[in-house]
Amino acid sequence: MGELAERLDSIRVRASAPGMDIHAELRNRSEFSLSFGESVYEFADERALERALASMARLLYAGWQRQYQDAISWTNLDTEPRDQHDSDFQAESRAVESYGESSDGRFALSAVGMDEFTARIKRGSLRELREEEFAARVVEAATRLVQDYQARTTELKLRYYG
Repeated sequence: MGELAERLDSIRVRASAPGMDIHAELRNRSEFSLSFGESVYEFADERALERALASMARLLYAGWQRQYQDAISWTNLDTEPRDQHDSDFQAESRAVESYGESSDGRFALSAVGMDEFTARIKRGSLRELREEEFAARVVEAATRLVQDYQARTTELKLRYYG
């Protein structure tokens, strides 16, 4: 299983916001980075940025899932549901609600089943924070979201499979 863990840790996914020069990266399962193209942050609108960040979260997760499937394809791990119990578990997994917020409450990211993402930026934050400070808040919230999702799915696995 060590080789699989190494494969999963080596997954690196990059995503760009549709229509905006903003880029995010996910590596080592839960390490994020966020960068803005020149002058993008200073002219960003909070609502448009919320939509862009939610889109990038969706793209990062979809990319991670694709690479995860590739990584496990050589193993005999079976991720297909075998019976109604497994199907119920997968349905509940897709409905897990998770949440991550920056420690100062300026940025929050929520998800349902890691498919539907919503980003929230506290009004005034873009004016009050430098680009690097804002990016750090986003990374903090994204990390907490992943931790929350992992904790909730672990609970779900225990409830279903002991």
